[in-house]
Amino acid sequence: MALTIICVGAVYIDTILSVLRYPSEDEKLRATGYSRRRGGNCANTLEVLSQLTVQNSAMEKGGQVTLYLLCVLPSKQSTDVQFIGRSIPKVKFDGCIFRESFENAASSYIIQAATNNSRTIVSQNPLPEMTTREFIDSASTIRKQSEGGSSWFHFEGRIPTVTEESVRWLCEEFPSTKVSVECEKPGRTYMADVARHADVVFFSRIWAEATSHRDPRDFLQSQLPRMKPGAILVCTWGSEGATCAQSKADEEKGEKWASVKTWKPATGSVEVVDTIGARDTFIAGFLYALNCHEVWPLQQKLEFANELAGRKVLQTGFGGLSEKMGLFGKAAPDHN
Repeated sequence: MALTIICVGAVYIDTILSVLRYPSEDEKLRATGYSRRRGGNCANTLEVLSQLTVQNSAMEKGGQVTLYLLCVLPSKQSTDVQFIGRSIPKVKFDGCIFRESFENAASSYIIQAATNNSRTIVSQNPLPEMTTREFIDSASTIRKQSEGGSSWFHFEGRIPTVTEESVRWLCEEFPSTKVSVECEKPGRTYMADVARHADVVFFSRIWAEATSHRDPRDFLQSQLPRMKPGAILVCTWGSEGATCAQSKADEEKGEKWASVKTWKPATGSVEVVDTIGARDTFIAGFLYALNCHEVWPLQQKLEFANELAGRKVLQTGFGGLSEKMGLFGKAAPDHN
């Protein structure tokens, strides 16, 4: 069966300055490196998904996986849009909302310090955000193009009212459509309400700690009663791994649990090189495992996503991750 995965969020163009240490206020410091690349949670996730799903035969049920980006962008003819398009060539932009009077995409300036691998990010977005009506129109267009297959919408979660109304509309109009959401930034408290409608929720450590929890299992246990039956909750805990729970379906007696420690290679260097996009990579791995390897138990799905994110931080960018996971030209390896 054909599958369409649509990621809803924002795309940024990142300017990354590498420095030996973070500068103090009003200090002049020379950078040791410079790079400019496309960023944004959903775009990063799609870049990794495009690698993982390139071998459609890896899907247990066969069929084609089509990836869509649904976000606000400047003019179609702008150099920023061309730059973004070249960075994720296997992703469709049909559902994007183009602000034709704007030339520049959202941007982030990142100072990455070598002493402790910290990232300091300053963002700027000149583009008017997506409205609920625009989401409905774009989502309807994508669904018409993918009739006859299943759909999965993943939300980064930005504007409170728009995100909640969009998720509610999907659940009411297309109840068979699966929805996943990110609860990453504690300031976006409205995402707790949106999460109640989702099939999969990705929580961050800082979100859990903002609710006075210091343990991922305790935090997820507190969230399970609020979620829909059968929902999967994931809490990434940085360098300490990740924990996952699936709420019981109506006919089941209990929850399912899985947990992993941080993945490290059996041999070779374990030096952290680039943590930018590690969480987005984890989400890509988990969505891939859920959709393309349904028979894997929950533990195996979590292990796959965890290893994928672990391999990502040992390199700059996202290139070649599928090959390193053993996915190039064959089905994913057994991680039992």
